Order: sequence, then structure tokens, then C-alpha cells
Amino acid sequence: MTNQEDRLAHARREFRKFRIVHPRLERIRREIEIMREVGRANRQEWIEKGRKGKRTPHKFLPIIGPSGSGKSTCIEHYIETTPAVSRRNDDLRPMLHVTLSAQARVKTLASDILEAYGDPDFEEGTAAKLMRRAANHSDVGETDLIVLDEIHHTINTDGTGVETGGKGGKTAWSVTETIKRWLIRGTCPLILIGTEEAKPLLLKNPQFKNRCLEPIFLNPLDVSLKEELGMFLDHCAGFDLKLVEHGIMKSCSGLVAGDIPSCMYDVSGGVIGIASNVFEVACERAIRRGARKISRDDLDEAVQNWAIPLGITDHNPFRNGVRTRSAK
Repeated sequence: MTNQEDRLAHARREFRKFRIVHPRLERIRREIEIMREVGRANRQEWIEKGRKGKRTPHKFLPIIGPSGSGKSTCIEHYIETTPAVSRRNDDLRPMLHVTLSAQARVKTLASDILEAYGDPDFEEGTAAKLMRRAANHSDVGETDLIVLDEIHHTINTDGTGVETGGKGGKTAWSVTETIKRWLIRGTCPLILIGTEEAKPLLLKNPQFKNRCLEPIFLNPLDVSLKEELGMFLDHCAGFDLKLVEHGIMKSCSGLVAGDIPSCMYDVSGGVIGIASNVFEVACERAIRRGARKISRDDLDEAVQNWAIPLGITDHNPFRNGVRTRSAK
């Protein structure tokens, strides 16, 4: 490969490793610590009773936000930076991050959990047997907490639920009832992560939402609020620093200089993942022209040739001016 191709390949690998700390991430970290301790203590109490009788029921924490709001990244960051969780052990899995299959059913839910545990026969058996094996893996692995990601995949047309309200989909109540039983039986607490499409899970099933902790809604940042303006600016500055830290750019690009933050807020609507994607595309353009840093023109072209064609925005503020509340 040429030097340019090497740089592009390096950049694409390193982009996926960026972790920019922000207050929302820290809040989720604290919640994970609390939930893990609840799971550990309840399991220990059950063990001390000789593994007999009923276990203390658990609750779940919903984390809801648009794609790109950092939901899954927060979980990944916690796992990566917590030695007790990140150390792989064939026997112990104190925390498990599970990504649900599309059009989730009870059987695929169980299979997804078993696959995350590394069970080679994760698709073999009935739904009930697979769920029992998943619960057994949780006990054997001393799992304090399980994260079920992409929970909106339970909103589908399987015919098992109640209309969600005009979107043509139905809630897979069979899945939510299975999750509810998991919590009632005290297997371990759960974090459920999903987009706004997952809200019917909280609103339509009274028994389910009564087992819900205070939800965390990762809404797009609102720069009219001082704290959230600071978070958006910190994200832009943090991305700039990561480009240098990971050896992608030779020097900082000034991503909080001039009207760049305002333009980026216009394009992203306050969703930090969208801002990051625009920065990535702009960075690749800079690499292709042999530059040491991203220019405003690179950002302009990224919006024009990536964000607009993909329908993320229909307006290029770098060319036509900022149309939304500015971030500066």
C-alpha cells in the first residue's frame, strides 16, 4: 500500500478506539457500579442460603437515545477501563454486553445471550431450554449485570403484542415478558439500551415499567443549556486531541475555532456521534490531500458529500450559513 493508503487504514482503525469522556458517560459508569453491586450482593445472599428459595427480584435501567448519542460507547468504555470486567476468564463473566438480533424473539434473545457467553451451541434447543441455559451461565459466570443492546429490535410485526401507535409495528411482548421473569427470578439486573423506538416497552406494559429504574435519556445536546453547550464544545475539542493522540494527524486542527462548532451543531443537531462521523470523513479528505490537519474546506466537503447525500441534513452551514442555535 502507498503511504496515503496506510494512513487511511490506520485512521479508520483508530477512529473506532476513540473514547471521549463526558458527564453522561460518568453518570452511566456510576449506575453500572451500583447495579453490579446489587447483583453481586443479591447473588451472595442466595448462595449463603444454600442456593435455595426465592431470590431477591431485580430491576432494569433503560438507556434511550438516538443513534450516535453514545449509548453503546459508554458501555464499551466501562468494560475497557474496568479490569475486573475486561479481563477475559473462561469461567467468570462479571458483566455481559449482548447485542440483540433484528426482529428479536424469545429464542433469539436466549441465543444472543448464550453466544455472548461463548456457548458453542447457542442456537441448539427450544426457547425455554435456551433461556434456562442462559440463566445457568449467569450463575456459573457470577454475572453481576447484563446489558441488552438494541432493545428496539423487540418492536416488530410478530403479532404477539399491542399496536405501538401509528408506526405499523408491534411490541414483542413475549420478549418483554421473558425479560420480566428474568428480573422477578432474581437472576441478575439488566440494562436495556435502545433508540426512541424502544419507548413503547416502557409505556405499554404496566408490569414491565414498574420494574424500571429512573431512565437515562441521552437526548441530543441542547446548546441553549450551558452544561450541554460545554459538552458539545468539549466533544469537538476532544476529537481534535484524539486525532493527534492516536497518530492520525500531526497537529490539532482547531475544531472549536471560529464558526466550526456552530456549523457542526447545525449539521449534527446536537448528536455527538453525527459530529464525530463528519469529523472522520473530513479527516480522510485531509489525509488524501496530504495535509497535517483538517481544514474548514474538508469539513465543508464532508457535509456536502457525506451528510447531505445520506439524508442526515439538507443544509450545508459551511457554505450557506448557520441556521440553528449556534454553539460558541
